Amino acid sequence: MIQYQSHGRLLAFTILQGLIPTVVLITTPTHSPLRYLSIPCMIWIVLQVMYPTQNPGYTSTNLIGNSSIFVLTALDLLLIHPQAGRDFVDTEGDKKFLSRLFQAFKLLTYTRAINTPRQAKNVPPFPNYYTKRDPKVIPRDRFLVRETAIAIWQFITLDTLIHFLGPPGNFPGQKWREQLFQTLMAWFVVSRIVISFYYRVASIVSVSLGDSPSNSPPIIGRMADMYTLRNFWGKFWHQMLRLPLTSTSNFLARDVLGLPRSSLERYVNVFIVFFLSGLVHVVIDSVRNVSPKELGTMSFFLSFVVGYMIEDGVLALWKRTRGSQNNGLPAWWQRALGFCWVITWLGITSPWFFRLAMQKPEEQMVLVPFSVAGFISLPVLKSVVIGGGLVLKIVFEGEI
Repeated sequence: MIQYQSHGRLLAFTILQGLIPTVVLITTPTHSPLRYLSIPCMIWIVLQVMYPTQNPGYTSTNLIGNSSIFVLTALDLLLIHPQAGRDFVDTEGDKKFLSRLFQAFKLLTYTRAINTPRQAKNVPPFPNYYTKRDPKVIPRDRFLVRETAIAIWQFITLDTLIHFLGPPGNFPGQKWREQLFQTLMAWFVVSRIVISFYYRVASIVSVSLGDSPSNSPPIIGRMADMYTLRNFWGKFWHQMLRLPLTSTSNFLARDVLGLPRSSLERYVNVFIVFFLSGLVHVVIDSVRNVSPKELGTMSFFLSFVVGYMIEDGVLALWKRTRGSQNNGLPAWWQRALGFCWVITWLGITSPWFFRLAMQKPEEQMVLVPFSVAGFISLPVLKSVVIGGGLVLKIVFEGEI
């Protein structure tokens, strides 16, 4: 019989996981032994929450994901690039404990570090809808209206897909067509909308409470940039894990192993990044009762080390045969060929990542907190999704 953990237990451990590094960060000097001891304590907490939950949803997967990401972020802030506790003050120079605790917690949780010197590379820019009017100022009212409209459409679209299509894989067709369809739906429709929907809701709440819209750039980039595997992860997909992963990988590859910045160091770095990313997602899989002994998730992420090598080799050969080339945007046919390459690689490897989830449809992640699709007919929902998409494109200049 499966032993489920409650969502309350998961929430309590995640809060504790966030409090440990923030308290240690503001109360200890940079070389304190407590900083070193806090990391194994945090790893222990991750092990305590690696149990399935009933009706796993975005909230539960996000909580357990944050528990594992906090370890990497704490490793960076406490040890690799240690931050001094005395430096944590608010904009008015307030050094009260709660104020400093809040600033440290923001540093821990805002992993893209927007509008700071540590900001992650390749954070997607704001849409032209905002920047063409004033590239320096994002109007609060325009931001709230546009993002709310998109969030409502995304919610209805997700609800419609879940209610009427059911778990992916329940459609006719040849094997390769099924795999291609699953790849396109999983990455470019369902996962993309889920991630951006919850991020958008959080941004709306944050901006409504007084935060600047400039602190909430898009979470997902444009598909036009997705013509290499490196661009898929480095420009198109969210950059929420970039700083924690690259900080740790650079430390291990350059400082611990002492590798010079050469081709070897480059791929050792890539291996460490995808290995750590695979570990994070293995932890996330546990809430859906996927055993860590299953190698599908880890195989998927590590496959991109090979994919990068193939891609870099082909590009190097192309440049060598063509001579010196312009470093600008590739020609349209090169981008189209690259897009096909990315889709092919994802189509081959994605089933390793999604296979176990597809075998347990009763434990599929609940993507929306509540459903309205059951009360509205399918033709009406289709009209809302299609018509709403057109309105967003025309009125709010929606981008894909």
